[in-house]
Amino acid sequence: MEHDHANVKVSEQDLVGKVAIVTGASRGIGRGIAVHLASRGANIIGTCSVLSSLGKIDDLRAEIDSLYRNSNKSSVPQIKGVVAPLLEPREYCSAIVNAVKEYGSLNILVQNAAVVEVAPVGTITQDHIDRLLTANIEAPVFLVQALLLYFRPESRIINISSEGGRDPSPVALVYSGCKSAIESMTRVWADACGTRPGMERTTVNSVAVGITQTELASQMPDTPEIRQFLEAKKTACSVEKRLGRVDDIAEIVGFLSSEKSRWVSGNVICANGGTVKVL
Repeated sequence: MEHDHANVKVSEQDLVGKVAIVTGASRGIGRGIAVHLASRGANIIGTCSVLSSLGKIDDLRAEIDSLYRNSNKSSVPQIKGVVAPLLEPREYCSAIVNAVKEYGSLNILVQNAAVVEVAPVGTITQDHIDRLLTANIEAPVFLVQALLLYFRPESRIINISSEGGRDPSPVALVYSGCKSAIESMTRVWADACGTRPGMERTTVNSVAVGITQTELASQMPDTPEIRQFLEAKKTACSVEKRLGRVDDIAEIVGFLSSEKSRWVSGNVICANGGTVKVL
């Protein structure tokens, strides 16, 4: 279940006039976040890595247009799709900055796009390391840096992490390390951006996501080991014995994107139903 379209409705319009970037917005958690922020009035710059995925952001735009038409709202958020190849950081940043220039400023950045690959210890290659570090460390670092001129005071930066950064899988050494790093960088960005001239009162947080029902999760091999793994995750959940849903994540990101989160910065919020506890 990627996103429950039937439950999407126009919400409180507290983000009207805001410009939000959601990287990796063509599917899964990124798409759900983009829909949620747009349902609250934010203009969305949604990225995808390849041209063939741009049509999915067109579909997102059509969904939002229909949502607002049916609600009789006079102002409909703009949804702009951008092809930004995550494994080419210079091109990635340039494409996103060019889209932001059309608005002139930026209020919300959700860094959701990532390369997810596994490799058991003993099989890790240089290419595997290079791909994950480029996509999951280098690209986010240079994107924030490229956008510093465009952020406004009281901006919001939300980095999507993973519970794997705290509870790593033996086949995800490099990926888990990248997610731990993004959480550490979140704390540095919080200090650096919160009092930066032109970005005063900006907050930076990370959301550590657990296993969530998305297209990516549904493509996991149907093996006894995978079934056992998923059942163990459901059993470990403190709230309800199920996997996470996209809306569970999107609403947490929505809170961190809002004025109501003004006193939360430099933190990691676990969005996993309690499967991995972080104190």
